[in-house]
Amino acid sequence: MRVTFAAVVFASVLAVAGPTLAGQLVVLETRGTTLRSGQTIDDSKPLTLADGEQVTLVTADGSVLTLRGPYDKAPAAGNVDNGTVLALDALTTRREQRNEAGVVRDATAVVHLPSPWLVDVSHAGSTCIKAGERPVFWRVSTDGGTLTIMPPDRSWRAEAPWPKGSATMEAPDYFPVGDGRTYLASFGGNPVAVTLSVLPPALDTPQAQAAWMIEKGCTAQAEALIETVR
Repeated sequence: MRVTFAAVVFASVLAVAGPTLAGQLVVLETRGTTLRSGQTIDDSKPLTLADGEQVTLVTADGSVLTLRGPYDKAPAAGNVDNGTVLALDALTTRREQRNEAGVVRDATAVVHLPSPWLVDVSHAGSTCIKAGERPVFWRVSTDGGTLTIMPPDRSWRAEAPWPKGSATMEAPDYFPVGDGRTYLASFGGNPVAVTLSVLPPALDTPQAQAAWMIEKGCTAQAEALIETVR
């Protein structure tokens, strides 16, 4: 068994600790198995993986475990202490080092999210939303305007007036939320690609939610989440 933590944007020193596996683990990604992303498994029951099969799991404490076949034992039975990184601890360390939360730098912009559950439609990237909840769009500007949303193939097009003076706008009831789907958002200029990732309801701790966000590339949201649990 190998414990991994995908955090390309986190180049600073990360806090390391051993996880406490107890109860349900949530499937993040799988290859060659019958398991599904978002499915829960009992960490005390045997998990059988054939040669070439692989599953990545998220624990309640925010650890991310990658198991590769051949494997035939309970996830909790393996040695998971070496190299384990707790997602929330890592993010907290990064925040304390720069004294600024909810910010992600790229080549062109600094994004500060006032809440972890906002869909940034002014910058390209990945964004995470809770299952069953209507997305709340967010942009840096409060100047109003018209938001245009369409799929990459431009097979349909939806427009809505952005309320002047507000940085947020709730998506309409008919907005087609889909896990892994990419949408193009535009305010009259070049559209930006926004990819949605739906968090499974079983991710019921901030640590687990932060780990999922990081693995899916929703890093600004993961850092903003720290502020809600300080």
